[in-house]
Amino acid sequence: MVNDDLEFKVRTYGKSDLALLYNPGMCAREAMRTLKRWMLRNENLYKELQAVGYRKSCKILTPREVGVIVHYLGAP
Repeated sequence: MVNDDLEFKVRTYGKSDLALLYNPGMCAREAMRTLKRWMLRNENLYKELQAVGYRKSCKILTPREVGVIVHYLGAP
């Protein structure tokens, strides 16, 4: 049985918060670098993020942007 409290929720996240969920053993700065690298290397992911309004300078990710990331990378 899966505990619903442990399931990932697609919602608004700070970029560093989401990066740390994907890379819990890293410091925030390195986790963000890693997430950024994954996003840039996956051309389809990055194109779809741009299509929904993502800007690399943003600090907050919308639920739609988070949903795109989870679609390509899986839930953290």
